[in-house]
Amino acid sequence: MRAGKLRHLVAFNRQSDEVDEYGNVKGAFETLFAVWGNVRETTGKERVAAGSVENIRTATIRIRSSIQARGLTEADQAVARGETWNIRGIANADDKGAMLDLLVEAGVAQ
Repeated sequence: MRAGKLRHLVAFNRQSDEVDEYGNVKGAFETLFAVWGNVRETTGKERVAAGSVENIRTATIRIRSSIQARGLTEADQAVARGETWNIRGIANADDKGAMLDLLVEAGVAQ
């Protein structure tokens, strides 16, 4: 992929491992690294959860594969275009393993 296609700066965050007295992870999200990527938003959808309507937006973020990028998990977040996206899936975008596609959602809880 040409560098011109990677036009969005994408930062990746991971929640710190602080645990409260009940055993819940409560740490804040901290930035791991930032890279250039391509955010392609798909059509939104709505679902009813607990009696209220949620507006869920999905997108695919394509980034270059690297040691840091291959260390991402579904527990991490991406911040792109001023919005926080929850990572739902990670896949190789090509046969060479040079690019990664991240399926992400916004408008829904972690």
